[in-house]
Amino acid sequence: MSPLDARYLRRKLLEAQHEQTPVALCGGAFVSACAGGYYWWLTQQAFYVYWLLAAALVILSRLSLYLCFAAWRRDQNGKALESASWRHLHVAGFVAAALSWAIIGLYVEYSLPFADAAFIYVCLAGMVAGSVVSTASVSPRMFLIFSAITLLPVALVLLMSLEPQKMAMGLVSAGFFVFSLRSIYRIADIFEGFVASGVVNEQLLRELRQEQRQVLKLNEQLREDIEMRSRTELQLRAQKQRAESLAEKLYALSSIDGLTEIPNRRYFDEHFAEEWSRALRAQSVLSLIICDIDYFKDFNDHYGHLMGDDCLRAVASTLDLHARRAGDAVTRFGGEEFAIILPGIGLQEACLLAEQMREAVLALGIMHAASKVSERVTISMGVACTIPSQEALAEGLLRRADEALYRAKHRGRNQVVSAGAV
Repeated sequence: MSPLDARYLRRKLLEAQHEQTPVALCGGAFVSACAGGYYWWLTQQAFYVYWLLAAALVILSRLSLYLCFAAWRRDQNGKALESASWRHLHVAGFVAAALSWAIIGLYVEYSLPFADAAFIYVCLAGMVAGSVVSTASVSPRMFLIFSAITLLPVALVLLMSLEPQKMAMGLVSAGFFVFSLRSIYRIADIFEGFVASGVVNEQLLRELRQEQRQVLKLNEQLREDIEMRSRTELQLRAQKQRAESLAEKLYALSSIDGLTEIPNRRYFDEHFAEEWSRALRAQSVLSLIICDIDYFKDFNDHYGHLMGDDCLRAVASTLDLHARRAGDAVTRFGGEEFAIILPGIGLQEACLLAEQMREAVLALGIMHAASKVSERVTISMGVACTIPSQEALAEGLLRRADEALYRAKHRGRNQVVSAGAV
Protein backbone atom coordinates (compact mmCIF):
# COMPACT_ATOMS: atom_id res chain seq x y z
CA MET A 1 0.00 0.00 0.00
CA SER A 2 1.41 3.40 -1.02
CA PRO A 3 1.84 6.17 1.60
CA LEU A 4 -1.05 8.03 -0.02
CA ASP A 5 -3.33 4.98 0.18
CA ALA A 6 -2.30 4.33 3.81
CA ARG A 7 -3.06 7.93 4.74
CA TYR A 8 -6.45 7.74 3.02
CA LEU A 9 -7.28 4.49 4.86
CA ARG A 10 -6.34 6.02 8.24
CA ARG A 11 -8.54 9.00 7.50
CA LYS A 12 -11.52 6.83 6.51
CA LEU A 13 -11.17 4.79 9.71
CA LEU A 14 -11.03 8.02 11.73
CA GLU A 15 -14.22 9.22 10.05
CA ALA A 16 -15.87 5.89 10.79
CA GLN A 17 -14.92 6.22 14.47
CA HIS A 18 -16.49 9.66 14.72
CA GLU A 19 -19.61 8.56 12.84
CA GLN A 20 -20.29 6.14 15.71
CA THR A 21 -20.24 9.02 18.23
CA PRO A 22 -23.98 9.96 18.16
CA VAL A 23 -25.01 6.36 18.88
CA ALA A 24 -22.51 6.04 21.71
CA LEU A 25 -23.51 9.41 23.22
CA CYS A 26 -27.25 8.65 23.12
CA GLY A 27 -26.73 5.29 24.78
CA GLY A 28 -24.33 6.74 27.34
CA ALA A 29 -26.68 9.59 28.22
CA PHE A 30 -29.63 7.25 28.68
CA VAL A 31 -27.78 4.75 30.86
CA SER A 32 -26.14 7.58 32.86
CA ALA A 33 -29.52 9.11 33.62
CA CYS A 34 -30.92 5.73 34.66
CA ALA A 35 -27.96 4.82 36.89
CA GLY A 36 -27.40 8.22 38.48
CA GLY A 37 -31.11 8.90 38.91
CA TYR A 38 -31.80 5.51 40.44
CA TYR A 39 -29.04 5.75 43.02
CA TRP A 40 -29.84 9.37 43.91
CA TRP A 41 -33.48 8.40 44.39
CA LEU A 42 -32.36 5.42 46.50
CA THR A 43 -29.81 7.19 48.73
CA GLN A 44 -30.26 10.98 48.32
CA GLN A 45 -26.46 11.25 48.33
CA ALA A 46 -25.05 14.37 46.68
CA PHE A 47 -22.32 12.30 45.05
CA TYR A 48 -24.74 11.02 42.40
CA VAL A 49 -25.84 14.55 41.47
CA TYR A 50 -22.21 15.57 41.05
CA TRP A 51 -21.54 12.43 39.08
CA LEU A 52 -24.47 13.14 36.73
CA LEU A 53 -23.11 16.65 36.15
CA ALA A 54 -19.66 15.26 35.39
CA ALA A 55 -21.13 12.65 33.04
CA ALA A 56 -23.15 15.35 31.28
CA LEU A 57 -19.99 17.44 30.89
CA VAL A 58 -18.15 14.51 29.30
CA ILE A 59 -21.05 13.80 26.93
CA LEU A 60 -21.33 17.46 25.88
CA SER A 61 -17.57 17.67 25.33
CA ARG A 62 -17.64 14.62 23.10
CA LEU A 63 -20.66 16.01 21.24
CA SER A 64 -18.79 19.28 20.63
CA LEU A 65 -15.80 17.30 19.34
CA TYR A 66 -18.07 15.39 16.97
CA LEU A 67 -19.65 18.59 15.60
CA CYS A 68 -16.23 20.22 15.14
CA PHE A 69 -14.97 17.17 13.32
CA ALA A 70 -18.02 17.19 11.02
CA ALA A 71 -17.34 20.86 10.21
CA TRP A 72 -13.66 20.07 9.52
CA ARG A 73 -14.68 17.38 7.04
CA ARG A 74 -16.91 19.85 5.18
CA ASP A 75 -14.13 22.47 4.96
CA GLN A 76 -10.95 20.63 4.03
CA ASN A 77 -9.35 23.75 2.58
CA GLY A 78 -9.56 25.72 5.80
CA LYS A 79 -7.09 25.61 8.65
CA ALA A 80 -7.71 22.46 10.67
CA LEU A 81 -5.96 20.04 12.99
CA GLU A 82 -4.21 16.98 11.53
CA SER A 83 -5.96 13.62 11.64
CA ALA A 84 -3.63 12.43 14.41
CA SER A 85 -4.83 15.27 16.66
CA TRP A 86 -8.47 14.39 16.06
CA ARG A 87 -7.67 10.78 16.89
CA HIS A 88 -6.00 11.75 20.17
CA LEU A 89 -8.97 13.92 21.16
CA HIS A 90 -11.34 11.07 20.33
CA VAL A 91 -9.36 8.67 22.52
CA ALA A 92 -9.35 11.21 25.34
CA GLY A 93 -13.16 11.40 25.19
CA PHE A 94 -13.46 7.64 25.45
CA VAL A 95 -11.06 7.51 28.38
CA ALA A 96 -13.01 10.23 30.20
CA ALA A 97 -16.29 8.36 29.70
CA ALA A 98 -14.72 5.08 30.88
CA LEU A 99 -13.29 6.74 34.01
CA SER A 100 -16.69 8.19 34.92
CA TRP A 101 -18.25 4.72 34.81
CA ALA A 102 -15.38 3.15 36.73
CA ILE A 103 -15.75 5.79 39.48
CA ILE A 104 -19.48 5.27 40.02
CA GLY A 105 -19.04 1.49 39.85
CA LEU A 106 -16.40 1.50 42.58
CA TYR A 107 -18.33 4.03 44.70
CA VAL A 108 -21.52 1.97 44.59
CA GLU A 109 -19.62 -1.24 45.34
CA TYR A 110 -17.95 0.24 48.43
CA SER A 111 -20.97 2.22 49.73
CA LEU A 112 -24.06 0.04 49.11
CA PRO A 113 -25.04 -3.57 49.82
CA PHE A 114 -24.84 -6.15 47.04
CA ALA A 115 -28.59 -6.15 46.37
CA ASP A 116 -28.58 -2.41 45.65
CA ALA A 117 -25.24 -2.44 43.82
CA ALA A 118 -26.33 -5.13 41.33
CA PHE A 119 -27.94 -2.54 39.07
CA ILE A 120 -24.60 -0.80 38.41
CA TYR A 121 -23.07 -4.12 37.29
CA VAL A 122 -25.79 -4.38 34.64
CA CYS A 123 -25.11 -0.78 33.56
CA LEU A 124 -21.36 -1.37 33.28
CA ALA A 125 -21.87 -4.56 31.26
CA GLY A 126 -24.34 -2.71 29.05
CA MET A 127 -21.89 0.11 28.35
CA VAL A 128 -19.15 -2.36 27.44
CA ALA A 129 -21.55 -4.34 25.25
CA GLY A 130 -22.62 -1.15 23.50
CA SER A 131 -19.01 -0.24 22.83
CA VAL A 132 -18.61 -3.45 20.77
CA VAL A 133 -20.91 -1.91 18.16
CA SER A 134 -19.57 1.65 18.40
CA THR A 135 -15.81 0.97 18.54
CA ALA A 136 -14.72 -2.63 17.89
CA SER A 137 -15.53 -2.60 14.17
CA VAL A 138 -13.06 0.24 13.53
CA SER A 139 -10.69 0.34 16.51
CA PRO A 140 -10.02 -2.68 18.75
CA ARG A 141 -7.70 -0.55 20.88
CA MET A 142 -10.54 1.87 21.64
CA PHE A 143 -12.69 -1.03 22.79
CA LEU A 144 -9.89 -2.44 24.94
CA ILE A 145 -9.27 0.96 26.57
CA PHE A 146 -12.94 1.62 27.28
CA SER A 147 -13.92 -1.88 28.45
CA ALA A 148 -10.80 -2.41 30.59
CA ILE A 149 -11.21 0.90 32.44
CA THR A 150 -14.98 0.49 32.83
CA LEU A 151 -15.34 -3.17 33.78
CA LEU A 152 -12.12 -4.61 35.15
CA PRO A 153 -11.66 -2.45 38.32
CA VAL A 154 -15.10 -3.39 39.65
CA ALA A 155 -14.61 -7.03 38.60
CA LEU A 156 -11.29 -7.13 40.48
CA VAL A 157 -12.84 -5.63 43.63
CA LEU A 158 -15.68 -8.16 43.48
CA LEU A 159 -13.26 -11.06 43.11
CA MET A 160 -11.14 -9.82 46.04
CA SER A 161 -14.16 -9.51 48.31
CA LEU A 162 -14.20 -13.33 48.86
CA GLU A 163 -17.98 -13.19 49.19
CA PRO A 164 -19.67 -15.89 47.07
CA GLN A 165 -22.25 -13.62 45.42
CA LYS A 166 -19.74 -10.89 44.65
CA MET A 167 -17.13 -13.34 43.41
CA ALA A 168 -19.71 -14.91 41.08
CA MET A 169 -20.61 -11.47 39.71
CA GLY A 170 -16.91 -10.66 39.33
CA LEU A 171 -16.33 -13.86 37.38
CA VAL A 172 -19.31 -13.09 35.12
CA SER A 173 -17.99 -9.57 34.47
CA ALA A 174 -14.46 -10.78 33.73
CA GLY A 175 -15.78 -13.60 31.56
CA PHE A 176 -17.96 -11.19 29.61
CA PHE A 177 -14.89 -9.01 28.99
CA VAL A 178 -12.83 -11.98 27.75
CA PHE A 179 -15.66 -13.22 25.53
CA SER A 180 -15.98 -9.81 23.91
CA LEU A 181 -12.26 -9.85 23.08
CA ARG A 182 -12.71 -13.02 21.01
CA SER A 183 -14.54 -11.26 18.19
CA ILE A 184 -13.36 -7.64 18.08
CA TYR A 185 -10.16 -8.19 16.09
CA ARG A 186 -11.95 -10.33 13.52
CA ILE A 187 -14.65 -7.66 13.13
CA ALA A 188 -11.99 -4.93 12.83
CA ASP A 189 -10.00 -6.85 10.18
CA ILE A 190 -13.09 -7.39 8.06
CA PHE A 191 -14.12 -3.75 8.35
CA GLU A 192 -10.65 -2.44 7.46
CA GLY A 193 -10.50 -4.81 4.48
CA PHE A 194 -13.79 -3.45 3.20
CA VAL A 195 -12.59 0.15 3.49
CA ALA A 196 -9.23 -0.59 1.84
CA SER A 197 -10.59 -2.59 -1.10
CA GLY A 198 -13.35 -0.16 -2.05
CA VAL A 199 -15.28 -2.99 -3.71
CA VAL A 200 -17.90 -3.74 -1.11
CA ASN A 201 -21.33 -3.75 -2.73
CA GLU A 202 -24.50 -2.35 -1.22
CA GLN A 203 -25.97 -5.75 -0.46
CA LEU A 204 -22.99 -6.75 1.68
CA LEU A 205 -23.11 -3.45 3.54
CA ARG A 206 -26.80 -3.97 4.29
CA GLU A 207 -26.06 -7.45 5.61
CA LEU A 208 -23.28 -6.13 7.84
CA ARG A 209 -25.53 -3.40 9.19
CA GLN A 210 -28.19 -5.99 9.87
CA GLU A 211 -25.60 -8.02 11.75
CA GLN A 212 -24.75 -4.96 13.84
CA ARG A 213 -28.43 -4.39 14.63
CA GLN A 214 -28.83 -8.02 15.67
CA VAL A 215 -25.72 -7.82 17.85
CA LEU A 216 -27.13 -4.65 19.42
CA LYS A 217 -30.39 -6.45 20.23
CA LEU A 218 -28.44 -9.26 21.84
CA ASN A 219 -26.45 -6.74 23.86
CA GLU A 220 -29.70 -5.18 25.09
CA GLN A 221 -30.73 -8.61 26.31
CA LEU A 222 -27.45 -8.81 28.20
CA ARG A 223 -28.21 -5.51 29.94
CA GLU A 224 -31.68 -6.73 30.92
CA ASP A 225 -30.57 -10.05 32.35
CA ILE A 226 -26.94 -11.15 32.77
CA GLU A 227 -28.14 -14.64 33.67
CA MET A 228 -29.17 -15.09 30.00
CA ARG A 229 -25.50 -14.73 29.00
CA SER A 230 -24.95 -18.35 28.00
CA ARG A 231 -27.86 -18.29 25.52
CA THR A 232 -26.72 -14.95 24.12
CA GLU A 233 -23.19 -16.28 23.58
CA LEU A 234 -24.55 -18.98 21.27
CA GLN A 235 -26.42 -16.41 19.22
CA LEU A 236 -23.35 -14.18 19.00
CA ARG A 237 -21.29 -17.12 17.76
CA ALA A 238 -23.87 -17.73 15.04
CA GLN A 239 -23.65 -14.11 13.92
CA LYS A 240 -19.85 -14.29 13.97
CA GLN A 241 -19.89 -17.44 11.82
CA ARG A 242 -22.17 -15.72 9.33
CA ALA A 243 -19.82 -12.73 9.12
CA GLU A 244 -16.87 -15.11 8.66
CA SER A 245 -18.81 -16.89 5.92
CA LEU A 246 -19.23 -13.59 4.08
CA ALA A 247 -15.50 -12.94 4.43
CA GLU A 248 -14.71 -16.44 3.14
CA LYS A 249 -16.89 -15.81 0.07
CA LEU A 250 -14.98 -12.63 -0.67
CA TYR A 251 -11.70 -14.51 -0.18
CA ALA A 252 -12.84 -17.29 -2.53
CA LEU A 253 -13.66 -14.74 -5.24
CA SER A 254 -10.18 -13.24 -4.94
CA SER A 255 -8.54 -16.70 -5.16
CA ILE A 256 -10.12 -17.92 -8.44
CA ASP A 257 -8.54 -17.37 -11.85
CA GLY A 258 -11.01 -15.48 -14.00
CA LEU A 259 -10.19 -17.29 -17.24
CA THR A 260 -9.91 -20.95 -16.23
CA GLU A 261 -12.15 -20.77 -13.12
CA ILE A 262 -9.66 -22.79 -11.08
CA PRO A 263 -7.65 -21.42 -8.12
CA ASN A 264 -5.01 -18.82 -9.00
CA ARG A 265 -1.36 -18.31 -7.97
CA ARG A 266 -2.35 -16.52 -4.75
CA TYR A 267 -4.38 -19.57 -3.68
CA PHE A 268 -1.48 -21.87 -4.61
CA ASP A 269 0.97 -19.94 -2.42
CA GLU A 270 -1.33 -20.05 0.61
CA HIS A 271 -2.55 -23.65 0.14
CA PHE A 272 0.95 -24.96 -0.56
CA ALA A 273 2.23 -23.35 2.65
CA GLU A 274 -0.67 -24.86 4.62
CA GLU A 275 -0.16 -28.37 3.21
CA TRP A 276 3.59 -28.13 3.84
CA SER A 277 2.98 -27.22 7.50
CA ARG A 278 0.41 -30.00 7.86
CA ALA A 279 2.75 -32.59 6.33
CA LEU A 280 5.60 -31.32 8.54
CA ARG A 281 3.52 -31.85 11.68
CA ALA A 282 2.26 -35.28 10.62
CA GLN A 283 5.51 -36.30 8.90
CA SER A 284 3.49 -37.36 5.88
CA VAL A 285 4.45 -37.31 2.22
CA LEU A 286 3.70 -34.32 -0.04
CA SER A 287 3.90 -34.34 -3.84
CA LEU A 288 3.88 -31.47 -6.34
CA ILE A 289 3.35 -31.47 -10.12
CA ILE A 290 4.25 -28.53 -12.35
CA CYS A 291 3.01 -28.78 -15.93
CA ASP A 292 3.24 -26.61 -19.02
CA ILE A 293 1.33 -26.63 -22.33
CA ASP A 294 3.85 -27.43 -25.03
CA TYR A 295 4.54 -24.63 -27.53
CA PHE A 296 1.59 -22.60 -26.30
CA LYS A 297 3.00 -19.33 -27.64
CA ASP A 298 3.13 -20.89 -31.10
CA PHE A 299 -0.49 -22.04 -30.57
CA ASN A 300 -1.55 -18.47 -29.82
CA ASP A 301 0.37 -17.10 -32.79
CA HIS A 302 -1.18 -19.69 -35.12
CA TYR A 303 -4.80 -19.83 -33.90
CA GLY A 304 -5.24 -16.51 -32.06
CA HIS A 305 -5.69 -15.63 -28.41
CA LEU A 306 -9.39 -16.53 -28.30
CA MET A 307 -8.61 -20.09 -29.28
CA GLY A 308 -5.69 -19.95 -26.81
CA ASP A 309 -8.10 -19.03 -24.01
CA ASP A 310 -10.38 -21.94 -24.97
CA CYS A 311 -7.36 -24.26 -24.90
CA LEU A 312 -6.35 -23.06 -21.41
CA ARG A 313 -9.87 -23.61 -20.10
CA ALA A 314 -10.06 -27.11 -21.56
CA VAL A 315 -6.68 -28.16 -20.15
CA ALA A 316 -7.47 -26.68 -16.73
CA SER A 317 -10.81 -28.51 -16.60
CA THR A 318 -9.20 -31.80 -17.57
CA LEU A 319 -6.47 -31.51 -14.95
CA ASP A 320 -9.02 -30.56 -12.29
CA LEU A 321 -11.13 -33.64 -13.06
CA HIS A 322 -8.19 -35.89 -12.14
CA ALA A 323 -7.44 -34.35 -8.74
CA ARG A 324 -10.57 -34.96 -6.69
CA ARG A 325 -9.29 -36.01 -3.26
CA ALA A 326 -9.69 -33.73 -0.27
CA GLY A 327 -6.60 -31.53 -0.14
CA ASP A 328 -5.74 -31.95 -3.85
CA ALA A 329 -5.55 -28.61 -5.63
CA VAL A 330 -5.11 -27.79 -9.32
CA THR A 331 -4.09 -24.16 -9.75
CA ARG A 332 -3.09 -21.87 -12.57
CA PHE A 333 0.53 -21.16 -11.77
CA GLY A 334 1.01 -18.50 -14.42
CA GLY A 335 0.45 -18.15 -18.17
CA GLU A 336 0.21 -21.65 -19.58
CA GLU A 337 1.65 -23.31 -16.46
CA PHE A 338 -0.38 -25.25 -13.88
CA ALA A 339 0.58 -26.57 -10.43
CA ILE A 340 -1.05 -29.58 -8.73
CA ILE A 341 -0.64 -30.05 -4.96
CA LEU A 342 -1.05 -33.68 -3.85
CA PRO A 343 -0.85 -34.23 -0.07
CA GLY A 344 -0.48 -37.80 1.15
CA ILE A 345 0.56 -39.18 -2.26
CA GLY A 346 3.96 -40.76 -2.85
CA LEU A 347 6.17 -40.27 -5.87
CA GLN A 348 5.01 -43.37 -7.76
CA GLU A 349 1.33 -42.52 -7.36
CA ALA A 350 1.98 -38.89 -8.28
CA CYS A 351 3.81 -39.91 -11.45
CA LEU A 352 0.96 -42.27 -12.36
CA LEU A 353 -1.59 -39.50 -11.86
CA ALA A 354 0.55 -37.10 -13.90
CA GLU A 355 0.69 -39.63 -16.75
CA GLN A 356 -3.09 -40.01 -16.63
CA MET A 357 -3.44 -36.23 -16.84
CA ARG A 358 -1.01 -36.04 -19.77
CA GLU A 359 -2.95 -38.73 -21.66
CA ALA A 360 -6.26 -37.05 -20.87
CA VAL A 361 -5.04 -33.73 -22.30
CA LEU A 362 -3.78 -35.49 -25.41
CA ALA A 363 -7.15 -37.24 -25.72
CA LEU A 364 -8.91 -33.87 -25.90
CA GLY A 365 -7.82 -33.81 -29.52
CA ILE A 366 -7.21 -30.07 -29.67
CA MET A 367 -5.36 -29.49 -32.94
CA HIS A 368 -1.94 -27.81 -32.70
CA ALA A 369 -0.45 -27.47 -36.18
CA ALA A 370 2.39 -25.28 -34.86
CA SER A 371 3.60 -27.89 -32.35
CA LYS A 372 6.93 -29.60 -32.90
CA VAL A 373 5.82 -32.60 -30.81
CA SER A 374 2.35 -33.63 -31.96
CA GLU A 375 -0.50 -32.51 -34.16
CA ARG A 376 -2.57 -32.20 -30.98
CA VAL A 377 -2.08 -30.12 -27.82
CA THR A 378 0.24 -31.84 -25.33
CA ILE A 379 1.67 -31.03 -21.92
CA SER A 380 5.00 -31.61 -20.20
CA MET A 381 5.04 -32.41 -16.49
CA GLY A 382 7.61 -32.33 -13.68
CA VAL A 383 6.92 -34.30 -10.48
CA ALA A 384 8.63 -33.93 -7.10
CA CYS A 385 7.92 -35.56 -3.75
CA THR A 386 9.22 -35.21 -0.19
CA ILE A 387 8.48 -35.65 3.50
CA PRO A 388 8.95 -32.13 4.97
CA SER A 389 11.53 -31.60 7.70
CA GLN A 390 12.58 -28.71 9.90
CA GLU A 391 15.74 -28.23 7.82
CA ALA A 392 13.97 -28.20 4.44
CA LEU A 393 12.01 -25.36 2.86
CA ALA A 394 8.82 -25.56 0.83
CA GLU A 395 10.54 -23.65 -1.95
CA GLY A 396 12.91 -26.59 -2.36
CA LEU A 397 10.08 -28.91 -3.40
CA LEU A 398 8.78 -26.28 -5.82
CA ARG A 399 12.25 -25.82 -7.31
CA ARG A 400 12.74 -29.57 -7.78
CA ALA A 401 9.38 -29.92 -9.54
CA ASP A 402 10.26 -26.99 -11.79
CA GLU A 403 13.64 -28.55 -12.60
CA ALA A 404 11.90 -31.82 -13.49
CA LEU A 405 9.59 -29.89 -15.83
CA TYR A 406 12.65 -28.29 -17.44
CA ARG A 407 14.15 -31.75 -18.05
CA ALA A 408 10.85 -32.93 -19.56
CA LYS A 409 10.99 -30.04 -22.03
CA HIS A 410 14.66 -30.65 -22.75
CA ARG A 411 14.00 -34.34 -23.50
CA GLY A 412 11.40 -33.54 -26.15
CA ARG A 413 8.23 -32.54 -24.22
CA ASN A 414 4.92 -34.42 -24.02
CA GLN A 415 6.18 -36.54 -21.13
CA VAL A 416 6.34 -36.86 -17.33
CA VAL A 417 9.72 -36.52 -15.60
CA SER A 418 10.27 -37.25 -11.91
CA ALA A 419 12.69 -35.38 -9.67
CA GLY A 420 12.96 -38.32 -7.28
CA ALA A 421 11.83 -38.49 -3.65
CA VAL A 422 13.64 -36.78 -0.75
